[in-house]
Amino acid sequence: MIKIFAAFAVAAVFSASAELSAAHVPSVEKSVIELHQLFDQYQHAVAAKNSKELLGYFLNETVPFVGAFAPASYDLISSTNKQQVPRTLSSNAKEDADSEIKLPPDQIKNLSIQTDGEVGTVSWDYYAKIGHGRIIWSTVLTNDGWKIASVTYSINMPAAAKKGGSQMN
Repeated sequence: MIKIFAAFAVAAVFSASAELSAAHVPSVEKSVIELHQLFDQYQHAVAAKNSKELLGYFLNETVPFVGAFAPASYDLISSTNKQQVPRTLSSNAKEDADSEIKLPPDQIKNLSIQTDGEVGTVSWDYYAKIGHGRIIWSTVLTNDGWKIASVTYSINMPAAAKKGGSQMN
């Protein structure tokens, strides 16, 4: 009798999980749309050079930004400085928003949005005068909507690419 009850309990849990997942799908689809809107609004604020609006898309002003140099770019910077330099660059949302408005908007390709409805990632390839790479936002759903919780990005410098370094398609 206990074995039958245990089997029924396991079946009920799997059934409830399937029902919960099926009910969750519209929420996920809505979240993808909302994250796409966040991305579009952010890009509009960049084009409008509005750092105050940009900051509003982050969880707070201290959200970390971490960039990592591609190997060829790192080698070029190290040789130019005649010493090894840090492999990564760190800043925060406030510093990035202030500098982002000083540059022309990036060209963007390969936008990808992943979410389970509570957390998500928004990533894309960027192409700018100063280089190219991939940007990844980690996002969270808050009481005030979707917010950017962290940003990581790769850095491929044009001079390094000319020397046979990384190229993006």
